[in-house]
Amino acid sequence: MPNTLKYTDDALIHHLYLTMRAFTKGVNDAMKPLGLYSSEWTVLNFVAKHDSFPQSDIAAALEIEGAAISKTLSKMEQKGLIVRTSSQDKREKRISLTEKGRELYPLAAQAAGNHRSAVLAGLSRDDRQQMLSFIQSMLDHIHSD
Repeated sequence: MPNTLKYTDDALIHHLYLTMRAFTKGVNDAMKPLGLYSSEWTVLNFVAKHDSFPQSDIAAALEIEGAAISKTLSKMEQKGLIVRTSSQDKREKRISLTEKGRELYPLAAQAAGNHRSAVLAGLSRDDRQQMLSFIQSMLDHIHSD
């Protein structure tokens, strides 16, 4: 099907927004059988790769506001997926996966990977690289302001 979209700045930003919303909905759908939401998957994935990381550093790395990361971590703690422990600096909480979180991680990673593969299936490797370069340029510009 030929591309019939007419370029405008509004159309570009709107389509980026629609793409991210659709992707997030797909992640939520993929995670639902596991009892997770996309925000929890994002944190689970990060903590699985960076065990015993300070809560504030997780928020910074994922560019999530403090209140939002606290809410997500509280939900994950209630589900028994993470534990918060005090470090030498009593004000700092370090986040680690529980045994339940470590057991859930490979299942969630598989579900996320399947969704990602389905979403990207229509794009060549070169298309993906070009898209990544464009998006990174936008992010660099946004962060420079």
